[in-house]
Formats: sequence, structure tokens, C-alpha cells
Amino acid sequence: MLLLLVALSLVLVGCDGDTASRPPTTGAPITSASAATPAPAPPADQCGAPATPAQSFWLPTPAGARLQAAMVGNSPDTAVFVHESGNRGLCGFWPYAEWLAKANGVRSVLVNQCGYGASVCPAGQETSQWLAATTAAVGWARTHGARQVTLVGASAGGIVALQAAASIRPRVDAVVDLSGERRWKQLDSVAAARRLRVPALFAVAAGDSYVSVATMRRLYQATPAGSKRLVVLAEGAGHGWELLGGTPGTDWSPLAVTVAAWIQGRHR
Repeated sequence: MLLLLVALSLVLVGCDGDTASRPPTTGAPITSASAATPAPAPPADQCGAPATPAQSFWLPTPAGARLQAAMVGNSPDTAVFVHESGNRGLCGFWPYAEWLAKANGVRSVLVNQCGYGASVCPAGQETSQWLAATTAAVGWARTHGARQVTLVGASAGGIVALQAAASIRPRVDAVVDLSGERRWKQLDSVAAARRLRVPALFAVAAGDSYVSVATMRRLYQATPAGSKRLVVLAEGAGHGWELLGGTPGTDWSPLAVTVAAWIQGRHR
């Protein structure tokens, strides 16, 4: 009888262990943290309009960071956004990502870098943290159905996007640099451009006080990729994500349409 009871208890323990190790069902919310950890606030709560629902989740990095992230859209054509270094974080790209999903069916992955929103990171070099977060976001997109991944970065995020596009293996499918400066922290955009082998789109406005047309043209010329394009907008068009258009959800610029096409694999 004693042996029977011991055997029965082992069977029950084994059943509990199997249940805990099973992957979540199809309808479970996307999360990279434990089931006991609530998902972070979605972009609509953090950023305001547009109020379109998005799936929010925690994105871990190998360095131990826990980053606030969100995904909107269902297409396998996926954009991973790298935000500017100001104070808006992923909110700067949120209206455009929502428009991409509604008007173009594009999927977007947005991440708050270390120190932005609810993202929490151990101490470390800022540029290394941004690159680790970008690499982790690309990996997450690929394991969640992305057919092709395009990195889209603005300002400092543009430099990070170039650096990541030159180093991530397997390679991303394209990169978009919106007003990325010549240098940011320890990163050199020209050095990154020289190592690019993926389609690259560069955009800048004349008279930009942070990056000159000459600098962006130098990046374009340094890039050995077979498919590349330089877009120079009129003075006053703005800097970084401002180049994409006006009020959230409306008045998107021709460049916004070009970037959408680039994300969908139309590199011209």
C-alpha cells in the first residue's frame, strides 16, 4: 500500500510539472514575463490618441532588461521602430504605426528603450542597451510570424537602426533612417553605412539643425547596398519622425507612403 501511495504521488507531481511547462494557448495574451506579471500599458494608455487596441508585452534582453513593448497589425511584413532620444519614447511612432496597420496592413513592433516608459534595465552603456533592445525586438518579430523585417529609426534611433542593420544575423530585410545624425554617443553612422548590405532608405529635410543634407548624402554614398534611396525634403519638413507627416492619423506625407512601401518590400 505504501509503495502504491508513493507511486501515485509521483504521478501527480509529474502531471503538475507538465501543465506548468506547456506553452500558452492560442488565445493567451502575448507576454515575455511570467504569467503573474501584468502586461505593460498599451500605447493608447501611455500615449493617448489614436485609441486603437494593441498587444502589449514585456520584451527581455540577454543583458537582463525588461522593456515595455507593443505590437499592432497582422501582416507578416513587419516594421521594428527605434525611437528618438527625446522624452516621447515609442509614443513618437505610435500614430504612424497605427496608420500602417489600418491603411497598409503592416505589423509594427514598438519598444521603449531603457529609461523610457515602464522599461527597466540594469546599469550599462546606453548605446549597447539600445542595440540589444533593437536586436531583441527583431528576434521577437521573427518568432511571432514576421516574413520580412524592416528597421525604422528616427534621429538617434536612425543611427541605432543603421548599426543594427549592419550587424544583426540573420540580416533584416531593409532599413530606414529618418534624420539620423552623423554620430551619437559611441556610434558612427558612416562606419555603419559602409557595412550595410540590405536595402536602405535615407531621409532628411533641408535646413535640419541636427543633421545636414550633406551628411545624409554621405551616408547614402557610403552604403554598398544594391538598393538604396535618398529623399531630401523641403526646409521646414522637420526632423526624425516629423518627416512622416502632420496631425496623428491624418495628413501623412509622401515620405510616409514611401516608408510604408519600403516596409512591404517595394524598394524603389
